[in-house]
Amino acid sequence: MKALFGGSKKKKDKKDTGPKEPVPTLGETSSNLGSRSSVLEGKIKKCNEELKPVLEQLKKASKHSKKTVQGRALNIIKRRKMYEKQLGVLQNQQFNVDQVAFNSESIQSNINMFSAMKEATEAQKAQMEKIDYNDLEDMYDNMADMMADQEEINDMMAMNFGVEDFDEDEMLDELNELDEELAMAEMEGDVSSGMGQQAEKNQKEEEDVLNDIMN
Repeated sequence: MKALFGGSKKKKDKKDTGPKEPVPTLGETSSNLGSRSSVLEGKIKKCNEELKPVLEQLKKASKHSKKTVQGRALNIIKRRKMYEKQLGVLQNQQFNVDQVAFNSESIQSNINMFSAMKEATEAQKAQMEKIDYNDLEDMYDNMADMMADQEEINDMMAMNFGVEDFDEDEMLDELNELDEELAMAEMEGDVSSGMGQQAEKNQKEEEDVLNDIMN
C-alpha cells in the first residue's frame, strides 16, 4: 500500500567503495607457494629426525614398552604423511601458477614482437613510397648513356693521328727477315772470332820457335 500511495522506498545499502587490496601477481603467488613449500619440507625433515631415535628405541624396547614406542613412531609417521600431502598440493599449485605465468609472458612477448614488426613494416612502406620508380628508371638509363658516351670518348682519345696504316703481313715478313739477318751476323761473328784466335795461336808458336833457334 505504501508503494501505491507514494510511500518512502527502502534505501539500498551502499556498497563499500573503499580502496581494494592489490591483487598479487603470478610471480608473487609462486614465490609465496614456494616459501610455504620450504616450510613444509623443513617440517618433514624434522619428522625424519624425530623418527630415527624412536625407531632405535623400538628395536631395543621390551614387550611391555614396545607398544608405547610404536605409538610414538606412528604419530610421527602420520604427521610426516600429512606434511607430504600438503607439500604435494602446494607444489602442484605452484606448477600451475608458473605455467600460467609462462603463458602470459609468451603472449606478451608475441604482442611486443607483433607491434615491433608492424611498426617496422609501416616505416619501410613509408620509405619505399619516397622512391619514384620512373625517376629510378630514368637514372639508370642516363647512367647507361653516360657510360656509352665515356667509352666512345676513350676510343677517340686513344686514336693515333698522322700514323699511316701498315699491312700487318708485310710487317711480319720484315720481322722474320730481321731475325734471319741477326742470326747470320751472329754466325759470322763466331767464325771471325775463331779465325782470330787461330792466328794468335800460330803467331805464338812461330815466336817460340825463333826463341829456341836464337838460344
